[in-house]
Amino acid sequence: MASKPETAFDHEQFDTIYPEGVERHYWNRCRNQVIAEHLRRIRAEGPLLEVGCGKGLVVHALRNAGFAITGVELAAVRPILEAAPYVRTATDARQLEVAQRNEVRTILLLDVIEHLEDPVAFLAELRSHFPALRHLLLTVPARQELFSNYDEFNGHFRRYDPALLREHTTLPGDRYLGSTYFFHALYPAARLQLKFRGARTVGFSVPTLGPATWLHALLGRVFFWEHRLLPASWKGTSLIGAVHVGGDAP
Repeated sequence: MASKPETAFDHEQFDTIYPEGVERHYWNRCRNQVIAEHLRRIRAEGPLLEVGCGKGLVVHALRNAGFAITGVELAAVRPILEAAPYVRTATDARQLEVAQRNEVRTILLLDVIEHLEDPVAFLAELRSHFPALRHLLLTVPARQELFSNYDEFNGHFRRYDPALLREHTTLPGDRYLGSTYFFHALYPAARLQLKFRGARTVGFSVPTLGPATWLHALLGRVFFWEHRLLPASWKGTSLIGAVHVGGDAP
């Protein structure tokens, strides 16, 4: 495991993880659907804010799905064109205008807290800047046994299981709304790849327009329905969880 990963992506990491057209990849297609489904399931209130939104891929997808969401990204990256009006880059979420912070009801942290050496302290401090906050929704890479060169390249401190995600995200007075694995079929594939190759592929291969994109659209739906139909406790390469912040959950 890397000892001191950086918490903000550099340009090489962004170009590798977010190449142009990566939104067509099945992984992002499925993940966006899983996130939207969980927001509806927990009855997440708006306005929503994605903290650590990268180039705005999820912001764009969720706005298309009807969510009132904006994004903020610490790194100085260029957002995708469709998300640009709704995303602020080179900006710390805690330094957004007071009026905006006072309105946010739901914060999304999507594959963010694994980059933090002390996520508990970060979340407690972040929450103090959003007084109207009611929900947190998080995705994280799952299963520490899958920790590899992929995680080191991306500056991960750890991978998660349900117990650790709950421990890192829930404060006294909160109600944890549960978690579920997804990308179940990728778990044995990743285990086998590590066993026989000792390393994982870093980055995404962007599907070209045409048949490859259609195939990725189909695969995205297959992985989404796999997530819906298989037990939440079955291991996967990703984990999604939610917290109701303070008071009684609806």
